[in-house]
Amino acid sequence: MTIQAPPRRPLPLRGRAFKALSLTPEMPLADWLADLDATLKRSPTLFEGRALILDVAALKPGKDALAAILADLGQRRIRVLGVEGAEPASMSEALPPLLLNGHPVTTVEIPQVPPEPEPLTSLTIEGAVRSGQSIVHPSGDVTVMGSVSSGAEILAGGSIHVYGALRGRAIAGAARNPRARIYCRKFEPELLGIDRFVRTAEEMGPSLRGKAAQIWLDGGAIKMASLD
Repeated sequence: MTIQAPPRRPLPLRGRAFKALSLTPEMPLADWLADLDATLKRSPTLFEGRALILDVAALKPGKDALAAILADLGQRRIRVLGVEGAEPASMSEALPPLLLNGHPVTTVEIPQVPPEPEPLTSLTIEGAVRSGQSIVHPSGDVTVMGSVSSGAEILAGGSIHVYGALRGRAIAGAARNPRARIYCRKFEPELLGIDRFVRTAEEMGPSLRGKAAQIWLDGGAIKMASLD
């Protein structure tokens, strides 16, 4: 007795549409890759988990050139799911499939990654800052182991520490840091500034002259006090 197997159903195939990002190389290719590297440096996870299509319609590369572009992207851990705009003769079995009839959309969202702030650093001046010299350090504190002569200037994004006499100009918090302070062993400045606020020698009075002092900002006004 022969038992016939039931007929099998046709293999079900269903169409699906997915959103994908399109990378479009431009000439000169080296400059385009440099711009891509700069973007990846700012946003290392920009392409992670995203479908990527390589659109080479503007380049029309040959088989070897197309393989080289894909290799450059692979070195950057960028996986391409398909190629658009290439000539069929430039494709091979080793390359992603050739895609046809793609349509641009405007609803693919790319998260904007804010740039990382520059790290704060400290600058130490081992000796004195002499008249006519200007020390500018907008990314952190400045420490002067000697004195700051009359006619010299210190500008810091953070606080200023002077272990000798402060006779020149000192501006702290230049990076919009109102919590910055100025400290000195001997108070004889020509001008003081914190954030956007300044005071000249004529506005300081003689009470702290020659003393160790600290200067800070309080409610938009520069305050000064003895450290003794």
